[in-house]
Amino acid sequence: MKKLLSPARGVIAAALIAGLAIPAQAQLRQALDVGEQATRRAEQVQNQINQLDDERTDMVREYRTLLQRRDAADLYAKQQELVVASQREEIVSLTEQLGSIDDITAQTVPMLLSMVEDLKTFVAADLPFKTVERSARLEALDGVMAQPDVTPAEQYRLIMEAYQAEMEYGRTISTWQEEIDIDGNPTTVDMFLYGRVALVYLAPNGKAARYNRTTGSWEALPGKYVSDIQKAIRVAQAKAQQTVLFAPVQKFQVQ
Repeated sequence: MKKLLSPARGVIAAALIAGLAIPAQAQLRQALDVGEQATRRAEQVQNQINQLDDERTDMVREYRTLLQRRDAADLYAKQQELVVASQREEIVSLTEQLGSIDDITAQTVPMLLSMVEDLKTFVAADLPFKTVERSARLEALDGVMAQPDVTPAEQYRLIMEAYQAEMEYGRTISTWQEEIDIDGNPTTVDMFLYGRVALVYLAPNGKAARYNRTTGSWEALPGKYVSDIQKAIRVAQAKAQQTVLFAPVQKFQVQ
């Protein structure tokens, strides 16, 4: 037969079991707390390790960057040394050239003056067209050559512009009105320049004349040239299409 505990004995047994269970739970909680603290400490240590590793990586990267910058700076410094050396050589060369500027100027100015005189000689021997314009250009050159503040380079440029303008006269045709003396009477005529081939005019009365280089005077042209001159004038005025132009030709020689 099973023995049954009396109520008093059951109370005592439960109290004993409860007394034993309470210390065990406390120990378990304490152990869990210790384990949790250890885990947290381990996490903190790992975080510190990771942080130190990141800092080390950053320092290595920064160190490598500094090395690259140093190498780049060394290369730049060497390149600049070459540039400075080249500039020093150029300064020496320029200094030597500056020392000879006076000699060059002394040789250049007479050459420029000679060019102006040659141009004057050419204009004087040329057909007498646009004399006011051309004389003004030559006078301007004389004024430039007399100004001490104008550099030889600028004088040369202006002289070449004058030469270029004279060259253009020989490449083109042009027409303009001009007042000349015909038989003692001032008359406005239509001038026409065939490059430097011929200089002619057409008077209001329909007569034409050509400038004779040999005699230095105007000579009347046969009537057969009038229509050709009229056509040439219309072409120069852009009133007619370009076509072959016929002109009274005379040999030209500069003395």
